[in-house]
Amino acid sequence: MHILLIEDMDSDAELIRLELLGEWPALQFDWASTRQALSQALAKPAPDLILCDSRLPGLHGADILELAATAWPGTPLVFCVGSPHGDPILQPVLSRAAGLVDKNRLQTLVPTIKRVMAALRPD
Repeated sequence: MHILLIEDMDSDAELIRLELLGEWPALQFDWASTRQALSQALAKPAPDLILCDSRLPGLHGADILELAATAWPGTPLVFCVGSPHGDPILQPVLSRAAGLVDKNRLQTLVPTIKRVMAALRPD
């Protein structure tokens, strides 16, 4: 599996990476922590899944969702945020995301990803 993480906090990125590697040791994990790094990532082939914080410096999660949907239509994006219901700008786009994970409850990350990936597989 190949996952792109869009996250500007080093400590959060490392916790998420470790959580994922516990389930998928052979995971290909890319990380974009700046707007420039995100632009570079979006120019590459699509990952299987995008994990995204609610914002990067100069970009909001809603903007990131639009950029990702344009670059990689059909690639699921799961928001992984610190306060899932505390961002009024993010609320309107949550329905277009494949999922939502609270960073304070990372034990829900793997089950959420498994659910999202299972939904992509045809019966």
